[in-house]
Amino acid sequence: MEIKSVFVVGAGFMGNGIAQMAALAGYKTTMSDVAADRLEGGIQEIKWSLGKFLSKEKITREQQEATLANLTTTTELEDAREADLVVEAVPEVMELKKEVFARLDETCPPGTILATNTSALSITSIAAATSRPDRVVGAHFFGPVPLMRLCEIIGGVLTSKETVERADAWARSLGKETVLVRKDHAGFIANRVTVPGSLEAVRLVDEGAATPEEIDRAATFGADTGAGPMVIMDNAGIDVSFRTAMAIYDDTGDPRFFPPPLMRRMVAANLLGRKTGKGFYDYSTGQRTAYKLNGIPVLPGEDETGDVRDERSAMIMKRILVPMMLEAVRTVETGVAVAEDIDKACRLGFNFPMGPLEFSDSMGLDDVLASAAAIYEDTGNRNYFPPPLLRHMVRDGSLGRKSGRGFYDYPHE
Repeated sequence: MEIKSVFVVGAGFMGNGIAQMAALAGYKTTMSDVAADRLEGGIQEIKWSLGKFLSKEKITREQQEATLANLTTTTELEDAREADLVVEAVPEVMELKKEVFARLDETCPPGTILATNTSALSITSIAAATSRPDRVVGAHFFGPVPLMRLCEIIGGVLTSKETVERADAWARSLGKETVLVRKDHAGFIANRVTVPGSLEAVRLVDEGAATPEEIDRAATFGADTGAGPMVIMDNAGIDVSFRTAMAIYDDTGDPRFFPPPLMRRMVAANLLGRKTGKGFYDYSTGQRTAYKLNGIPVLPGEDETGDVRDERSAMIMKRILVPMMLEAVRTVETGVAVAEDIDKACRLGFNFPMGPLEFSDSMGLDDVLASAAAIYEDTGNRNYFPPPLLRHMVRDGSLGRKSGRGFYDYPHE
């Protein structure tokens, strides 16, 4: 069945972005929410976004008008009865999503695909609320949806191949680049791989081992462009990062994903980042500025020599990047995704200059293993316990660029 009409549940940040892109791509699109004022806010966001696109000559006046003509709104979920594809973009609460999907299942024709924009929750669990688990799929867009190119496509254990393929084709028709998550795996690819590094960054601040500025500077290799983990968490919302980590922890029971105490305290104190004015940085003046969190000791750095600062920067970089590289290896090891999709997801989802497996190959897998083993021995932190695949590759001489073969082949080097 051809997808012609799209129904989006939720008019918030993600929902209105998905609705905008669907309408821009020519689909008859209905955006729903529980209250008229939320719908009006979503429409205003879409109009503003289209205006920015027009001013930058990314769309024409005709495309702007056609997009708005393709859009309708409703407060009635039952208006999804004629949709070919429904995309749910409600808050990351499993019971809420199940409730929405149960109602959609009763409302929509049997052939309608039901997609969820969840960033971490189990597709299989959401699908269990319906009588059509074969037609339930994950379509995880990254925000802001009109600007970010990535969409992760995830099937549950009962999702049909046809449903995955149709969802993938639909996302690409919106101009997105897609990656396939081959198993229903909490956190999927981009979040699953980056969460361990983000949590280690929070632990460094909590321990007083580094400031947010030092962490962001080290993690971006001192570049003025790009965003380090603290800025990324502040932009997304520290509560969002917290819920993502907890969703993975709840699904896996793995303590590596349990958020550090500082993150819990910041959520409780409403220090959520840009949206509340303070997070790891202070935004109350309209600019991002450093400030000191109460009770967090910071090692003296002003009197350090250049060599000591460089050594600390290297330590910070390894503490953050190594867990990401190890999780990327585990993602290959468990058959969740191929190396190319893992690196693509991290580059597109977080604007990294290089994916974690590309970086591992460049660093040398033997050096990655040595760094992980040394930090694990020093800290006992399981985030740094090397996965078997990494050990096997090093033992077999697959060291990355230096040996001509790692997660990629380098035949001419």
